Amino acid sequence: MVNEEDLINRIIKVKNLREECFKYLENSNQERLTQQLIYSIAKLTSEKMGPVKLAEISQDIFSISDKSKQDIIRLTIEKSLLKCGIVEKLKYAPNDVRYILTGYRFQKTKKIESFRGDSSDPIGEVFELPRIAWPIPDDYFIMRAKKEGYSEGLKKLHSDYDSGKIPKGTYEILFHKLNEILGHLTKKIATKYGDLDELVSK
Repeated sequence: MVNEEDLINRIIKVKNLREECFKYLENSNQERLTQQLIYSIAKLTSEKMGPVKLAEISQDIFSISDKSKQDIIRLTIEKSLLKCGIVEKLKYAPNDVRYILTGYRFQKTKKIESFRGDSSDPIGEVFELPRIAWPIPDDYFIMRAKKEGYSEGLKKLHSDYDSGKIPKGTYEILFHKLNEILGHLTKKIATKYGDLDELVSK
């Protein structure tokens, strides 16, 4: 089973793609089914926070989920996106197959042949799918919003104290409480979502 930690790792890690596979992500392929599939799987995974079924992908792309449409999607995924390592196929049961992206950030690589053996060199900048389609847990956004709220609250507290609106004793009590909560939230985000938070904050 794919869990929250696995989904976050798929966001954080940069997936290397061969030149011939990177084409599925490029703008010139926007009208092609392969790119529609990538974006559909990303969107649906974000909504469900987990792998998606052929019927769900078909409904999203074609607004219908009959067998013929599902077969087109399955064959397209297997002949291109699975072979390139962009999509992963998961079998939950004999009649329960689901799909998920292997990553959300990709690096185009070029194959280099030498006497030491084959290797690959990165080409260009890292390409990432729109962040709105990243499967980020709601809990992360809630904690981020709380952290920003308490941070703004502390600024307002300082401002009110400096302008003489709050007595010193009240200010010190409130400052201690707010600062303690803010510190707890900061530590919790760093512990649970540190790498993700660093990436999203860029």
